[in-house]
This record gives sequence, C-alpha cells and structure tokens, in this order.
Amino acid sequence: MENTDLLLSQVILPQAVDFELKGLSQKEEVIEHLADRLEQAGVLSSAHEFISAVYEREKQGPTYMKFHVAFPHGKSSSVLQAAVAFGRSQSGIQYDNEFGGGVANLIFLIAIPEDMQATAYIDVLKRLARLLMQESFREEALQVDSYEALIAAVARGEVLVQD
Repeated sequence: MENTDLLLSQVILPQAVDFELKGLSQKEEVIEHLADRLEQAGVLSSAHEFISAVYEREKQGPTYMKFHVAFPHGKSSSVLQAAVAFGRSQSGIQYDNEFGGGVANLIFLIAIPEDMQATAYIDVLKRLARLLMQESFREEALQVDSYEALIAAVARGEVLVQD
C-alpha cells in the first residue's frame, strides 16, 4: 500500500481503540494513553518521542474541530508505520490549546512516519477532516460498541468523501 492511498479504515488498529477513556479528562492524558496503545501495538518505537512530536504540532495550529472532535497528530522517526488510535468519551475531554478548543468526544490520534511525503500526510489529514464533517459518521462513531462496527462506519464514511 502506498502512502498516498492510506485510508483511515486501514490504519485504525484494534489495540489502539478505547471506547470509554475512563478516568481521563484532559487532552494530555488522552494523547499519552492513546500513544501508549500505539506503542503496545508495535507501531511506535517510542511513545515518549512520538508524544513530543504531537505536542510540537499542537503549537502550530488547532487540532480541535467543532462538532466535539479532535485529531492530534505527529510526524516522527519513532513511528514505524502509519497508524491511528481512536478514543471516545461520552462525557468529553477538555481539549484546548493556544488556538482555542472545546470539549471533544471523539479523538483520533494520528501517527505518521518521518519519511512519509508531505503531500501524502496532508492528504490523510484532509480525508479525515472531510470524514469528520459528516454528521452521520460522527453520530455513528458515538454509538458503535466494537472495533468491527467502528471500522465499518469509517469505511462507509470514506466512500462518501472519496477524492
């Protein structure tokens, strides 16, 4: 699979999905929790190094969208393969940075390898942003209760927002 063909439905890892985010209320806690899951899944050589890249990216612009969605992301040499972790919180996670923010119920943590072409990286983010603009997808993502149901919802949404 070439980097330019990355689909979210192909890179969300079952080991990196948490439908409850119990006990977490701040974005830093969620980013660290989801990065640890990516490391345990074998796609990060160092969660700590990746988290540093995510926080550097957070300084450059907003990763919180309206609709109670956040998509923190980082590009790092510690990322062994492109992957996405998903977290959901019914009560919401306070997700702020210097560009604003709000309460996020859906969080997609995106791990991008350092050697991925910039255009491919931007394409992944654009596809995710278009998917997250779909109300039907967001509603379904708030309700699914299994990895398989999440991936099916993502795949249906991806069809709607294809290039």
